[in-house]
Amino acid sequence: MTVPAPPGMATPERFEERRQPEPARPEDVRNPFERDKGRVIHSAAFRRLQGKTQVMGTSEGDFHRTRLTHSIEVGQIGEGVLLKLSRSTADPVAQAWLPDRSLVLAACHAHDLGHPPYGHDGEIALHAKMRDDDGFEGNGQTLRVLTRLEKYRARGVGLNPTRRLLLAVLKYPVPYSAVRDHPEPGGRPPKCYMDPERDTVEWILEAFSPADRDRFTSIADGRARFKSFDCSIMDCADDIAYAVHDLEDVIGRRMVVREQFAAALGTAGPALDFAALARLGLAMDREALQVQLFSRSSHDRKQAISALVNFFVTHVALAEDTGFEHPLLRWNAVLPPEVRALCDFLMDFTQRQVVRTAEVVQLRRKGRRLIAAMFDEFLTAPEELIPRSFWEGLDPNESVKRRICDYVAGMTDAYAERVWRRLFEPGYGNSTDEL
Repeated sequence: MTVPAPPGMATPERFEERRQPEPARPEDVRNPFERDKGRVIHSAAFRRLQGKTQVMGTSEGDFHRTRLTHSIEVGQIGEGVLLKLSRSTADPVAQAWLPDRSLVLAACHAHDLGHPPYGHDGEIALHAKMRDDDGFEGNGQTLRVLTRLEKYRARGVGLNPTRRLLLAVLKYPVPYSAVRDHPEPGGRPPKCYMDPERDTVEWILEAFSPADRDRFTSIADGRARFKSFDCSIMDCADDIAYAVHDLEDVIGRRMVVREQFAAALGTAGPALDFAALARLGLAMDREALQVQLFSRSSHDRKQAISALVNFFVTHVALAEDTGFEHPLLRWNAVLPPEVRALCDFLMDFTQRQVVRTAEVVQLRRKGRRLIAAMFDEFLTAPEELIPRSFWEGLDPNESVKRRICDYVAGMTDAYAERVWRRLFEPGYGNSTDEL
């Protein structure tokens, strides 16, 4: 079947291209996106996600999600979103440009590869060090991992992914230099990619018309305005996983109680319209939602979590933006306003009730200080303190600070603690420790 595209616009084959052309392996029957998926899953960066904080620290137990299990669940939800859209999309062009299943999985599994140890607190600490050197942002670092840092074929090309996979993980198609004066609350960096990746982004977007490129990379209120079709599917899946599964973790660990949830529901305001949600098919009203989520029976809780995921996935729809010419920019996956309000409420509840509590903030700030201290120490003698195998694999044309940042960002939580102790704790470590 020939996939339709506007006259003169890039065809699907253009988005299967890799920046560095490479021959197919003998008798490899996979399509380009199946190969992308395999490269992501087998990458060291993907494995390291098992040791990186999602909401709670990796050392706090073995029940809750890590970045790895979160990414796997985002992939499963992304598959569900894709299947729903494939069965409900009437427009033939949108239907034809729905992404390949393996592309969705590759994007979902890759979306957090650039996140540093200690979650967003590690991101804040690294950005503080890099603020005057093109910044640091976790999603922007994902682009570096995929196209520069990860080892696959040759130094400096990363996994050499397809153009369409890179477009799918490009959540914020604006450079740091354009938004540096618009930081996020709490010291978090502006949503962007780092300026050294500008040539990569230009390559990703060269398949689009100048008008589409200009609009896609435009800014409003210090933020990127648009995402691609594939990225919107991944982003919906990420939000659903965050809203529901992270909530399941904090309830399961008894870090919140029903009374807190009830109080939050009581102050949610008219945006959280349970009558409208019931009309859309949500089988739980305010009371039932509380009862089931906070039931003593783990089976009941799991059924409530499953019902919420199903509700969100089955209500993802397509929105068309006629301001774009190309289908990959013209269409986005979205949640209807009433459903989006519930998703946002659940995400915000976990943030306010757990992530911002004094008990968690104390641990988060320790992570920030640990990363800041290591960074400063590495800066005094990077070629002596950073393992040669890593340092020599980096681009010597980039700044010393950027290369140190790449090293620290790739650490797991436990590895960062071990390195910090070797640097600063008397009596810890020896010359034969594995680095």
